Amino acid sequence: MNGSGTSQIKEGTILLVDDQPDQIKVIKSALDQLFAVKVAIRGDVACQIAAAGGVDLILLDIMMPGMDGYEVCRQLQSNPTTATIPVIFLTCKDTQDDETVGLQLGAVDFIRKPSSAAVVLVRCRNTIAHQRAKEDLRRKNEELQQALKVREDMERISRHDLKGPLSGILGLPEIMLLDDNYTEAQRNLLKLIERSGYIMLDMINKSLDMYKMENNTYRLHAESFDLLETLRHIVGGLEKHIQAKKIKMVFETGVVVGEPGSFFVTGEKMLCYSIFYNLFLNAIEASCYHGTVRVHLSHGHGVGRIRMTNPGEVPAEIRPHFFDKYVTGKAHGSGLGTYSAWLAAKTQGGGMELDLGQSGETSVIVTLPGPSHEAHHGEGIR
Repeated sequence: MNGSGTSQIKEGTILLVDDQPDQIKVIKSALDQLFAVKVAIRGDVACQIAAAGGVDLILLDIMMPGMDGYEVCRQLQSNPTTATIPVIFLTCKDTQDDETVGLQLGAVDFIRKPSSAAVVLVRCRNTIAHQRAKEDLRRKNEELQQALKVREDMERISRHDLKGPLSGILGLPEIMLLDDNYTEAQRNLLKLIERSGYIMLDMINKSLDMYKMENNTYRLHAESFDLLETLRHIVGGLEKHIQAKKIKMVFETGVVVGEPGSFFVTGEKMLCYSIFYNLFLNAIEASCYHGTVRVHLSHGHGVGRIRMTNPGEVPAEIRPHFFDKYVTGKAHGSGLGTYSAWLAAKTQGGGMELDLGQSGETSVIVTLPGPSHEAHHGEGIR
């Protein structure tokens, strides 16, 4: 009991392993101020006490009869129950080789005898605080990972469940358009509803495909096709965005976008459409007014290489994580567009990288398998 009549709250439990009564008395007296102390004078007993649980730190002498401290440390490290308990060697051995061996075995600190009892107390306290901070961080990380998994599972289930009622909604405009009692304006509105519904259905399907790609269960249907033709369609679909900022799109292939030409790769056409739609839109949005977006296409070593370059630089803080999920430099971005593009390229046996070698510009390089004479059908690249 302390002076106020209440027992002192201990900060943890320390297992002191030593066979010298005098040393045990001195060290235990110092540790008793803040910690509950358990004592073992033999290595095998120390292992049993540690395995029983409730130990926050082990102060371990090296020179003991029978099982020495090094062997005790080995056994503690090999047991999953005790492997995470921090060990501090407390010994009269004073060579650097002794310290090296102890640290290599997994000890977190090495205190030489004789040492100030106050120093031992402080180092024990700091070690336990550090260990608890590590455990707290690990636990929070596990909780975040679990929460993210639950969120993704719920989103996937919701997307899947949305397809049922959406299919019913899509059928209504089609049935109503069979009736001749509508004005042209009304028919156009019904067609708009129908088109919007199909766009929504396509978005749901793509999000479900992304889940499959993340889990390596997407079934890839690859074929040789003209990527340049697909890129022309994308540019046409983005014409409103291009004109709004007076952007100039330059294709460096020896042909003009609107004129004949070809650039064959092997992949899935719709996946490639999604990749380059996202990347072109990002490049246009990141560019200044009257800027130029350059697209360079080349073949080499069986690989098609597409480099998109736009004015402006990616913010420094997101560069290391540019292709990571939910990372975005936009104020209202989701961080899924670039990630899904990277994932789709990877699924097709290609890749994607960021090049910031030229000051004031951003280049994204996409690689895809080169042209093939035969279509390929198989599982997604793992």
